[in-house]
Amino acid sequence: MPSDFERALTESRTRYYRALFLASAAWNALAAGAVLFLLTNAMFRTRLGISNPADPLSLQLLASCLLLFGLGYYGVSRALSKNHGLVKLGVIGKIAVFLLFFGHALAGTIPVTLAVPSVVDLLFAALFLEFLVHWRREAQ
Repeated sequence: MPSDFERALTESRTRYYRALFLASAAWNALAAGAVLFLLTNAMFRTRLGISNPADPLSLQLLASCLLLFGLGYYGVSRALSKNHGLVKLGVIGKIAVFLLFFGHALAGTIPVTLAVPSVVDLLFAALFLEFLVHWRREAQ
């Protein structure tokens, strides 16, 4: 039988992981909104130093994917023992987002200021990975 301390620790971790996936869902929703409302705005793109015109279809598809993954992270927050495949995809995807944004920034195809928010995705990837490792350890 777990002690009061162990029970409190488990409850605390559960709250933390729920908050983590809720925060990630909110981050994805915010990113989807930024894609739809900022990156499609010609004046905003000019201020960022992006000279090529926006491709509405690509931006809308990106926003859709961001929003769908955000909904998935919300689902994980509601049932932490489920949807670990989505969390694994999230780790890979968020690392890829970071690498792609900074790769393009280093190549000069996008301004560095556009890549900086992807650091948050890298942080979420690390936290998701920690969640998966912890969950696997607890299951054994």
